[in-house]
This record gives sequence, structure tokens and C-alpha cells, in this order.
Amino acid sequence: MQKKKITKLFFAWQDEKEQVWLEQMAAHGWVLDEVGLIRYTFCKQEPQHIRYRLDYQEIKGNDLLEYLSLFTDAGWEYKGRMNNWFYFAAKDPETGEIYTDTQSKIEKYKRVLRTLLIACFPVTYSLFSFSRLSEGAESSALNGVMWVFQCMIFLIAVALVLNTIRLWVKIQKMEKKI
Repeated sequence: MQKKKITKLFFAWQDEKEQVWLEQMAAHGWVLDEVGLIRYTFCKQEPQHIRYRLDYQEIKGNDLLEYLSLFTDAGWEYKGRMNNWFYFAAKDPETGEIYTDTQSKIEKYKRVLRTLLIACFPVTYSLFSFSRLSEGAESSALNGVMWVFQCMIFLIAVALVLNTIRLWVKIQKMEKKI
């Protein structure tokens, strides 16, 4: 069976865009097989109409089995997990939507937002720690390495902040519609 790996970046607030992209891939005969951090593996099959849905949940252990069986019973096939994002697929057009109301979608995005805000703390701490360490570095090589790490952490911090802002804006727009 022919496989294709694609590296593609979607941000936390772009889950609907990611779902559409996965559906377009299936329409071209590339069905999602595995999902990872910005990496997707597809299997070549006949072009087909598959609906993909993503859900964000912080679930472990026995709750995970119950959660997955709930989706299976509703007609969704579990395709994989990337951190707390769960990927589901349904070939039957009559399969019900995962989220049927705006309030439950808002709650999903609030869970993602909470995770992003928590992630900001260690990144911010690391940014300041590396800046203090680089001040005390006597070697120019060590200073260079510290500068590279500072730049990487700074870029991660910027991405976290931008994702947090975009997600917050999305939540605000949805809440205004209620």
C-alpha cells in the first residue's frame, strides 16, 4: 500500500481548517493513517468522502477507553491522537456531528486556551533563565549557544502568545453569537 507523509502546521485555532484539508486529501484518495506533531501519514485508496473531526480533551486511563467507545458508538472511527487533540473520521454522511452547539465548541476552545496559558509559564521562565545565564557566560562559544537557545525560546514564546490571542479572539466572536 502506497503511503505519503506530509509535514503541515496548523495552529490551535485552525482545527476547522485542518478538518477541511484532511477531507480534501481523502477526496483525492489520500486517507489519514497516522497523525503526529505537524506530520501526517496518508494511505493511497480510492477517492472518497470522509468527514474528519478533531476534539480536544485532557483524558487518561479508563476515561480514555470510555471516551473512545462513546465516539465509536456514534459512528466515528478513532484515527489517532496528537497530545490532547483526538482525530476522528466518519464515512457515513448520516453520522452526527461531534459538536452540535456553539457553547460546547466554546468550551473546547477554552480547554485549549487553558493549556496554552499554562505552557506560557515555563517558556517565560526559560527565556529569563537563559538571559541571566548568558550574562554570566565568559566563553564566547557558550554565549553563542545561549543566544541561539534564547532565540528559539523567544520564537516559541511568540508563537504561544499569538496562538493564545487568536484563540481568545475566536472565543469572543463565538460568545457574541450566543
